[in-house]
Amino acid sequence: MTQAAQHTSAEAILARHGKSFRFASYFMERDDAHDAALLYMVCRELDDLADQDMPTEAENESAHERLMTVRRELLAGSGHDPLTHVLVDLQTRRGLDTRAAVALIDALISDVERPALIQDERELMRYCYGVAGAVGVLMCPVVGADDSAIPHGIDLGLAMQMTNIARDVREDADMGRRYLPADWIDQLTPEEIARADRDQRARVARAIDRLLTRAEAYYASAADGFNRIPGKNRRAIAVAADVYRAIGFRLRRERLAWWQGRVHVPLTGKVWLATRRLSGRGAIVGSRLDTHDAELHRHIADLPGAHGPEIHEQV
Repeated sequence: MTQAAQHTSAEAILARHGKSFRFASYFMERDDAHDAALLYMVCRELDDLADQDMPTEAENESAHERLMTVRRELLAGSGHDPLTHVLVDLQTRRGLDTRAAVALIDALISDVERPALIQDERELMRYCYGVAGAVGVLMCPVVGADDSAIPHGIDLGLAMQMTNIARDVREDADMGRRYLPADWIDQLTPEEIARADRDQRARVARAIDRLLTRAEAYYASAADGFNRIPGKNRRAIAVAADVYRAIGFRLRRERLAWWQGRVHVPLTGKVWLATRRLSGRGAIVGSRLDTHDAELHRHIADLPGAHGPEIHEQV
């Protein structure tokens, strides 16, 4: 596939599956927006390969084998798969940390191989890192952020994934999945959540509120890293964060009625948030700490890019 064709395909995937990020990408530097779209395309294709949702079992097996091939090639630093080519090219041109791509693949595989039944906060945070925090590690060099921004980029991914979980509780339960920690909801199963009575609905709503409150600390930390991103890209990432965070606010405004299904931020709401951000009145306010708060990464300190002992020694 030519570079132009890759970009066209990436833009199409972004338009179909990443509406909030696509909206924010309009505010990015053009070349960086292209590379960010390529990275999004790769992450989306990896997700599709892991889903095991192909028409036949043979196609599912082929998809799984391809996923494992990409993983092996990334660990080796080279390979023949087109997805490997894109990631290695971004590693060469932009300094992408492909260890985070391997962590993403591992999380996607784990999420498919066993039903998602999160037990406690540690398991929740490690899951959120695998499917979203790792993407923050990958995205930082693409938007021109320096290495000190990476823990904050992880926090934006963690916050967005917590918002995702809060939004999708009913949909996930219908598929036999539960990402809310069991010890937050008295061990309710996905089946019990799907047919919850009034008391159980209230119990789940309290857990969602707790999760959204937890996400706020990570959005604030993400905002601490915005000034480590240059120029237009800084505004674009901040707009993306404001728009995604608004999903949780909309859910709370609707009294956490999670059983009614997904909530969305309409285009008018996105434009309003972008206008506020571009005029210097962004929705998310940073914690104003001089350095990253290591406590935010206590469950993920051993993972690529996280605030572990090595970073602690440097700050």
